[in-house]
Amino acid sequence: MAPPVHEHQAAEALLALAAAPHQGEDEGDLLRRLACSAVHVTGVDAAGCSLADGGPGRPHRLAGSDDIAVQLEHDQMELQEGPGLDTVRSGSPLTDLPMVRTHGRIRWPRFTRRALDAGFTALSALPLTHQDRVFGALVLYHRQGVLHPEDVRWSRLLADAAGVGLAHRSVLHEAQCRTEQLQAALHSRIAIEQAKGMLAERLGCTSTEAFALMRRHARTHRVKVTDLSAEIVRGPADTGPFPKPPH
Repeated sequence: MAPPVHEHQAAEALLALAAAPHQGEDEGDLLRRLACSAVHVTGVDAAGCSLADGGPGRPHRLAGSDDIAVQLEHDQMELQEGPGLDTVRSGSPLTDLPMVRTHGRIRWPRFTRRALDAGFTALSALPLTHQDRVFGALVLYHRQGVLHPEDVRWSRLLADAAGVGLAHRSVLHEAQCRTEQLQAALHSRIAIEQAKGMLAERLGCTSTEAFALMRRHARTHRVKVTDLSAEIVRGPADTGPFPKPPH
């Protein structure tokens, strides 16, 4: 068991988790930071966490405070049962669940056996959320007793801070994707305008008529107008889809 967490340490951990995307950390880095921070909470012997890939409770990235915790996260994926998966599906926390009682054995029969074999007798699972979006789950493993309410509160704050960090990373990623899409659209527009001008000059027609020819050719030959435009701009004037008429 790790030394008890102090408030200033917890505050530093919370800020680091929330700011992880701005520090250049990816999802794997953030999950590892979360697991290593959670294991310092009093009463927690190991911690594992995972992200959901959008499917019903299927994590695609995971981390743990040690090899045993990592293996238990892998076990949940392999068995498709466990507290982390249930928490992702429901978005609700599960706290102080005794693995030795009938409930755990019925709910997750195969996973419970593996958790008990690893020496853990109880666990808590907390969702990684932000604004009602569930990103994944943090699972806390302990070997005796129950977690003190204050320690559960600190653990939930860690999970919430990770949720904020994941949400920020998602926003940054979406903004980057939109920027790339807009840049690609701009490049396509420029190529089309260049092709229209070259074709209008080559055939002695207006740019509107040139674009109509390009669009008709693209539809007939099942090619993109942008690809056709690039061919016109880069290709020789006397060959290709619209060769220059002989004098």
